[in-house]
Amino acid sequence: MVSIILPTYNEAENIQIIIPLIFSVLARHGMGGEVVVVDDNSPDGTGEAAKRMAEIYPVKLLVRKDERGISSAVIRGMELATNEIIVVMDADLSHPVEKIPDLVRPIAEEKVDMVVGSRYVGGGHTQDWGWARRVISRSAGFLASGLTNMTDPTTGFMAIRKTALDGIQLDPIGWKIVLEVAVKSELAFSEVPIAFEGRQTGESKLTFRVQLDYFRHLWRLYCHRFSTLKQLFKFCVVGASGLFIDTAVLVFLVELLSFDPRMAAPFAFLGAATWNYHWDRIYAFNIRAGITTSRNYLYFLLISSLGLCVRIGVMHALITAITFRPRFFYILASILGIAIATLCNFTLAKYFVFRFKDDPKNHRQ
Repeated sequence: MVSIILPTYNEAENIQIIIPLIFSVLARHGMGGEVVVVDDNSPDGTGEAAKRMAEIYPVKLLVRKDERGISSAVIRGMELATNEIIVVMDADLSHPVEKIPDLVRPIAEEKVDMVVGSRYVGGGHTQDWGWARRVISRSAGFLASGLTNMTDPTTGFMAIRKTALDGIQLDPIGWKIVLEVAVKSELAFSEVPIAFEGRQTGESKLTFRVQLDYFRHLWRLYCHRFSTLKQLFKFCVVGASGLFIDTAVLVFLVELLSFDPRMAAPFAFLGAATWNYHWDRIYAFNIRAGITTSRNYLYFLLISSLGLCVRIGVMHALITAITFRPRFFYILASILGIAIATLCNFTLAKYFVFRFKDDPKNHRQ
């Protein structure tokens, strides 16, 4: 038994074609099942068309009025599905219905818990695509290559064992539910080649906003897979704000008090480091207020001083090596030194200064 989930919006014509096709394929292969249609209150009468299909076939219908999006529709469909094996596919006839048994069989035979229909594995292909659509698809897949070795991570056609998702929090943006499931579940999967057909009726959902949502989704998944990446980004945001303080102190000491830039750098560093410590603690590493701060502050200054040495070394090398220097060249030299020292500072701060985050023994005044 299998549950096929069809997320829909303005697919009134297609829904009347694909549902009979699905049950025809299931019958030919001796498979029972149901179709779960989750419609986002389509104005073209998709919900009404699905109701008519439900009078003939085992179809469940959920019409959502306060929620939108393909991925969230699939999640709601999973909640309504009564069978152990779930198939997710588009309702616009772009995914080959005849491939459903090929996706379901490896799961039924308990070989894997997830099977994906791929356009790019051997034997798969797309039809009626121009070069622009091919470039977009391939580029989107390349951007996800750091998350999965799936040949077609932007596919929307998959089968999965429902219980394999127990305890996994799915929270996708946009329409890439397959990528979300693959990354967060980390399930072993196999791929089945498919021929991806162009839409025959209705309008494509591949809008500019959908493409922006994909980038947002990728960022969230990369942060999920590589949690340090998100911390590094926040660390750099804090560092950028501290750069203004550092530069202001540096310019003040050099321009008004005639300090040598290399001598002024430690004072600028101290002001910026104090600022950065406060915000790194709260924003980048999410340390609770109960953790002792005086000791960590001293650790932070000590470790950041190593970055200061790198910075001064870079400044000295640039100032002495370049004969012709504009008046404010020292500012550029300082910024370059800070940039080179940032990764060193982040690594040491993460693993030495703020490592006490999850240790209850350190949650004290």
